[in-house]
Amino acid sequence: MIPSNFHFVYIKERPWKLHHFLSVSSAVFRSGADKVVLWCDEEPEGEYWEMTEPLVEVQRVKAPTEIFGKPITQPAHKSDVIRLQVLIEHGGIYADTDVIVVKPFTELLDNQFVMGQQNVGGAEGLCPATMLGSKDSVFAKTWLAGFKDTFGGGPPGSPTWCTHSVNLPAYLANTMQETITIADHEAFFWPLYHEDGVRNIFETPNYNAPNAYSIHLWESSGKKYLDEMTEDKIKQGNSLFARITKDLLND
Repeated sequence: MIPSNFHFVYIKERPWKLHHFLSVSSAVFRSGADKVVLWCDEEPEGEYWEMTEPLVEVQRVKAPTEIFGKPITQPAHKSDVIRLQVLIEHGGIYADTDVIVVKPFTELLDNQFVMGQQNVGGAEGLCPATMLGSKDSVFAKTWLAGFKDTFGGGPPGSPTWCTHSVNLPAYLANTMQETITIADHEAFFWPLYHEDGVRNIFETPNYNAPNAYSIHLWESSGKKYLDEMTEDKIKQGNSLFARITKDLLND
């Protein structure tokens, strides 16, 4: 059984923006979780953090600089380690801070570990941006131990960027089927990060994702939209993003 706790991880390399507040707010009001925790090396700053802080329990964590003797330099890879450590120690639901929760995760809690397919049939592996795990999950512990052979620590776009975080869990899911439940590609990661998918999130009027528990905003691919996003644009918009976030804004 997966505990009804929700976890975010924040490594302070980027400012805390409007969509980060909306991500946490959506988890607080829609996930069905009993509490929401932000694990961070340093607290964020700014107006949107001031709006977020009352919603979460803040826990300080030291960002790792190595794993199995291999240096970790990328903030995303530091988060990859922390999120698995948190799920192993505490159990619960994890999401990146560019994920908007759409509906409760309650019906998924009666599992050992849950991940979602990235692309149809998991054609691009299993994405760790949203996942659920029981405390001391065998799958999570095996996955983290597998970093010893698969972690390469490369920069974004390099061949080793996703080896440990997307490809390894997909491989393990085929060999440890009794320890993990795989959610359909529409559950957490549809639309995708490709140009047409990002456009469907932020531009296409009336686009729907009816089978989603959450929508991943793909912060890097959606940067041009998120950097220019304002509360007024959301309130006046009719995109998928606007429709799943406008009720989270204070009038």
